[in-house]
Amino acid sequence: MSTFHTAVGTVFVLCFLLFLRLIYITPALNPVPPEQTPKHRHRHLLVVLGSGGHTAEALSLLSSIDIFKFTQRTYVVSSGDAFSARKATEFEQGLFEKSVKNAAEKQPWGAGRFEVREIPRARRVGQSWLSTPLSCLACLAGCFAALWGGGGGGRLPDLVVCNGPGSAVMVVGACFVYKFLGVAQTRTIYVESFARVSSLSLSGKILYPFVNRFLVQWPGLVSRYPRAEYHGVLV
Repeated sequence: MSTFHTAVGTVFVLCFLLFLRLIYITPALNPVPPEQTPKHRHRHLLVVLGSGGHTAEALSLLSSIDIFKFTQRTYVVSSGDAFSARKATEFEQGLFEKSVKNAAEKQPWGAGRFEVREIPRARRVGQSWLSTPLSCLACLAGCFAALWGGGGGGRLPDLVVCNGPGSAVMVVGACFVYKFLGVAQTRTIYVESFARVSSLSLSGKILYPFVNRFLVQWPGLVSRYPRAEYHGVLV
């Protein structure tokens, strides 16, 4: 009987410690202050692209930030999404041309390096819901590989940015698992679509507690979602 009680006690303690770990890494429960990064440190950015409007908004968002401070950039697209892969490549070509100009003007930042990585789709249009769990697991496995193998192999991203495609849920989920295991300190930012005026998208509702920063583009959403940040129209 004492052995049984010892086993039960051990399981209880382990479950309690795992629960504390879960609370510690969940941003909604334990906000993490912004990382103070040395100015010239090489940084790795991962951006999740989705079909059509999601990709256009994501690349528009990247155009408005200091992209050159990220010397390694990884774009994640779903299998078969040739449009997003092409747009990411075109965006990087524009950065390369800008870096040439910067070099001529003796600016400190070059274009850096980039790659486009493909992951399985979490769910295809018209796919049976019975087979969806299996495809989601395949997508999650692809996300683990994309995160671990991006940026030159074996280097997890410093920052993940996503804005609504279903694959973003799987990518952030993979980041969360890596953080739970203590092998990553990746920060995640979710930018809700401009089209979401009065309510969040399904991806937004799922990711709201788990991302470090949650940005919206309509002020009315801030009153409904306290963790949301409004900084005007971003795309």
